[in-house]
Amino acid sequence: MKKPVLAVLAAALLLMPVSAYAKKATMPAATPATTTTMPASKMAKVNVNTATAAELMKIPGVNAKIAAEIIKNRPYKNSAELVKKVKGIGPKNVMKMMPMLSF
Repeated sequence: MKKPVLAVLAAALLLMPVSAYAKKATMPAATPATTTTMPASKMAKVNVNTATAAELMKIPGVNAKIAAEIIKNRPYKNSAELVKKVKGIGPKNVMKMMPMLSF
């Protein structure tokens, strides 16, 4: 029963407009000395089909184990395949990651 639910969620992700995935991150004004992280909108996109494990781990929510799963199950056409093939990435996670992903 779990697979049909994932298929429906994956299809829903494919049908959503890109703007639904990527909400602009807003950061409070801060001096450069106090800013330690870069908002997702400013970070370079990571191609999940060619990135190294170290590059994949720059994506919020991706640890070494998930990076290894991503590499093991390549290639991916879109976010729906990423959710389907990689244990540990769900629809909610991938929506947060979308501004940083390319395929």
